[in-house]
Amino acid sequence: MTAVNGFTEYRQDRQRPMIVAHRGASALAPENTISSFSRALEIGADAVEFDIHQSSDGRLVVMHDESLERTTNGSGFIKDTDSRKLRGLDAGSWYASRFRGEKIPTLEEAVDFITPAAYAIVEIKHGNDVYPGIEKKIAELMSLRKGCRKRTVFIAFDPEILLNIRELDTELSTGLLTADPPDDYIDVAQEFLVQCFFPKWEKLKPESVSLLHKNGYSVHPWVMDREEDAAKVMSMKPDSVSSNHPDMLKRIVGGG
Repeated sequence: MTAVNGFTEYRQDRQRPMIVAHRGASALAPENTISSFSRALEIGADAVEFDIHQSSDGRLVVMHDESLERTTNGSGFIKDTDSRKLRGLDAGSWYASRFRGEKIPTLEEAVDFITPAAYAIVEIKHGNDVYPGIEKKIAELMSLRKGCRKRTVFIAFDPEILLNIRELDTELSTGLLTADPPDDYIDVAQEFLVQCFFPKWEKLKPESVSLLHKNGYSVHPWVMDREEDAAKVMSMKPDSVSSNHPDMLKRIVGGG
């Protein structure tokens, strides 16, 4: 039996959509860093989303891109770089000089930092085909973090990755990312033991949200950076909304 996760659970009595900080408060600090996560928590985000890859020596590290050039002073692919070298890179200066020396976090650092105050939403960029053994490593790491387990959700576009994780540990929660309208993926979600949906907001319609809710799935569209887009999506009554500007969402939702 899967442990109840307050993020993935569909609740009819939810008073407002939860606020998800995409890659942390990534409009206000360098994405996928502790500084970005910290800013998101200061704003009052209910959840913080980030991405993971695997180093050449098997460490799970937080970054969006497969390669290092855009957000660090390094070069090459994460899969070809060992964790010691990755940890020595500067992941903050590209954004602003005051973030010079910002480190690339590990998965365990990220969930340990986020989950005492919010949910951690972890996007797995590739599975075993690119990163051998990654699903097993995730399960092993989370088995040592009992307090984090109910406050962490693993998401991916590939449902096979999510099924592998659930088969390794049925207490871990998963969500399916979709770039297409989510209506046609309900059978996939059932087959691959997925608990919630993360659809691209531009492809979402009110009837899609209603259909997914009717089938017991919570709905977490991504990523709205304009107030008018966020307001449009909120009118569909999703379970969360996501932005690089969680401060903007906080103003719209209320309480900030």
